Amino acid sequence: MSSESFKDIYFKEDCFSDLFCFNVGHEVCSRGHRFGPSLRENYLIHFVVRGKGSYKVDQKTYHLGQGDFFLIRPNELIDYQADLVDPWEYYWFGFGGSEVEKILEAHGWQPNHYTGSATATTEIQKKIEGFMELDFSRYNQKLFNQAKFLEIFASFKGDTDYEATHAGTLEKRYSELFALYVKNNYYRENLTIEEIAKSMYLHPTYFSQVIKSELQLTAMEYLKSYRMNKASMLLMTTDASIEEISQAVGYQNRHSFTRAFKQKFQVSPSEYRK
Repeated sequence: MSSESFKDIYFKEDCFSDLFCFNVGHEVCSRGHRFGPSLRENYLIHFVVRGKGSYKVDQKTYHLGQGDFFLIRPNELIDYQADLVDPWEYYWFGFGGSEVEKILEAHGWQPNHYTGSATATTEIQKKIEGFMELDFSRYNQKLFNQAKFLEIFASFKGDTDYEATHAGTLEKRYSELFALYVKNNYYRENLTIEEIAKSMYLHPTYFSQVIKSELQLTAMEYLKSYRMNKASMLLMTTDASIEEISQAVGYQNRHSFTRAFKQKFQVSPSEYRK
């Protein structure tokens, strides 16, 4: 039997590579309307806004209704069918990218995870309907369209806590954020460890423990080492004075800078440059 209503929109994406949308659609299915058994070459998420149906994948059958969604992965045999009495209506979007599986996993989707339920069904439906009305041909719309897609994509979260299944992931992330903060703020004389901890909503004591465990250095030792390494590079590659370099790496006092430099390299900045 043919579907009662069908709309399928495709668009070429050539700006984003990690995660992007290339297709969005809507279908009001007739009773018993079936797709499959079949393979798809890309990822798709179907979101049920009305009625019921079943989705079969990996030798399992899932019975779904309003507010539920299901994920189709590339090259997996799938089969889905509308209910014989109360056929479903759903929206879908197709997506791809070089980091899809990594992003899905971080978003709570395990490899054997295919279905879920969303809250605020009406709100999500309106977002998808709005997305379908966008102009996908204009380059000056690319960022706006991508932002709208990501907002919709975020609504379909898996049920697995990524940090809970990846021991040490959160602590590693804190250390990465710390290193990034230092990289972009090392030149500030008033930079403090308390400030960095506060930016991550962490207690300074806990933050310091995490950094020590992850980097085998205290947070202050790492900051000093970064500053001295940056200073050594400036000494070797520029003609800037010792005073200018000391200020460039967060030291207003040349004597404090020289003392810290000698602790790191066992020679003074002037001797190092020679």
